[in-house]
Amino acid sequence: METAEKIRVLSSLIDASSRIVISTHIHPDGDALGSSGAVFHYLREVCGKSGVAVVREAAPQTIAFIDGRLKPAAPEAISAADLIICTDYNGLSRSGAQSESLLRSSKAPKVLIDHHLNPQESEFDLVFSRTEVSSASEMVYEILRAMPGIDGRTSRLPMSVLNCLMAGMTTDTNNFANSVFPSTLEMAADLIASGVDRDAIVAELYNRYRPNRVRAIAHILSEHLTIRPDGLAVIIVTRDLWHRFSLQEGELEGMVNIPLTIDEVKVCLYLRESEDEPEMRASIRSKKGWSANAMAARYFHGGGHEQAAGGKLLIPGDIPDASAAAAFTDKIEI
Repeated sequence: METAEKIRVLSSLIDASSRIVISTHIHPDGDALGSSGAVFHYLREVCGKSGVAVVREAAPQTIAFIDGRLKPAAPEAISAADLIICTDYNGLSRSGAQSESLLRSSKAPKVLIDHHLNPQESEFDLVFSRTEVSSASEMVYEILRAMPGIDGRTSRLPMSVLNCLMAGMTTDTNNFANSVFPSTLEMAADLIASGVDRDAIVAELYNRYRPNRVRAIAHILSEHLTIRPDGLAVIIVTRDLWHRFSLQEGELEGMVNIPLTIDEVKVCLYLRESEDEPEMRASIRSKKGWSANAMAARYFHGGGHEQAAGGKLLIPGDIPDASAAAAFTDKIEI
């Protein structure tokens, strides 16, 4: 189906729906908030849909401003939906166990808007997915500009939508440090021309941290960073270390990118012991020529993009406890 026809189908689905649920992935990041938030505000403010809900986990305080600090609905809202729009994940399994079960049992049409590899197209009724964009927020930007009544004029979209799109794209490119395409820069220019204050968004994203973050990152990079001869950098943060600095969710965002500034580092792996699940979350970043995605899939039950991916180590499935993480990483090949 051509993109123009997909836009017509999506518009018809929205027109025919009164209870719309927007779903995004577990542990939502800035792009999850930006893409889902932009769709939410578009449906409410442009389409006049009052029965719209976003189903997701609570956002870290460091990025909660992105979607206007909207209050997420409980997963049970999925059961009542007559349309479901899924952003920033490539398959229902990424939505979390409870949401996944409800999504699979729902008879409502499901629309996917994503930019990750290997979209599970059979799980959705309508799919917008390309990897040659910076973010799900960029995909949403392209779709919303093509919707009836907008007709390519970004200025016709509310500022609440535009701010979500800029913030989501900015976080997923690490402030234009990676996954930047010509279309990404064109999007940024268009949003700024339409009134988005990018400086204010950047200040919110990167200049509002507590002193704890700086002290924690300095200590972790000094005492808990190892660099192997083959170019793999490993950072391991246990619960005890997290609590020592009284860290909050999101405060170590971006730390995984810092070792890549070292010439001999090719890949950086950041493992953090989860507060609420028996697992260690993995974030992987790599330079061109090395695949973060392949490492995530092979060792961490995950995936993502070539230079940015994630996953997890299961406890006790993969390792008996967090103290065994270092020994596990010794077996990793880059």
